[in-house]
Amino acid sequence: MSMEFFTVLPMRKYLDKQIVISDSDSTKVGFIQRRYKSRLDKVINYLPLSFLETRNIDGEGGGYQLKIREQSFKSNLTKLKWDVYLKDVNKESSFLLRDKTKISTNPRMVYHKNNKEYVFKKDIFNRTCDISIDGHISCAEIKMDKKFPPSLRIKVKTDDLTVAEVLGVYYIINLVY
Repeated sequence: MSMEFFTVLPMRKYLDKQIVISDSDSTKVGFIQRRYKSRLDKVINYLPLSFLETRNIDGEGGGYQLKIREQSFKSNLTKLKWDVYLKDVNKESSFLLRDKTKISTNPRMVYHKNNKEYVFKKDIFNRTCDISIDGHISCAEIKMDKKFPPSLRIKVKTDDLTVAEVLGVYYIINLVY
C-alpha cells in the first residue's frame, strides 16, 4: 500500500493560506494551514523575533481533522514541543511531537503516536525527508520536486500515518529550520 500525494508550499513562511494536498489524479484529498492565535500573534511573526514566533497547524485529510499546537513558552525553553490532536468521526486522540535536532543542518523530529516513535529526518542537501518507525522501518517519504515554488511529492507507505499528519509535521520542520 503505497500512495502518492502532491502539494505546493507557500514561498513565505508566515502566510496562513490553505495548502492543498492532491492525489495522483489531481483530486483534492485534504489541506494543511498555518493558524495564528490572534492578530497580534500574526504581527509578531512578521518581525524578526523568532523566539516569540508560534507555529500552529490545522489540517484535514483522509477523514481526519488535524490540529498541531505549540506548547507553552516555559515548556519550550530547552527543546520545542507540540501537542498533536487527531480527530475522526468516532474519537479524538492526542499525541506528542518533539524536536530532537542537534545540528540545524540536520533537522530531526520525533512524533510519538500509539506507542511508536516516528522519526522525521530532513536532508536539506538532497531535499528529502524520510519518515521511519523507531529510525529503522521507512513508512513515508517527502521529496521536493521543484524549489520555486516549493512543490512536494509525498509517498505514504503505510496506514499508520495520514497524509495530513505527515505534511503537517514536515511543514512544522520547514517553519522552524
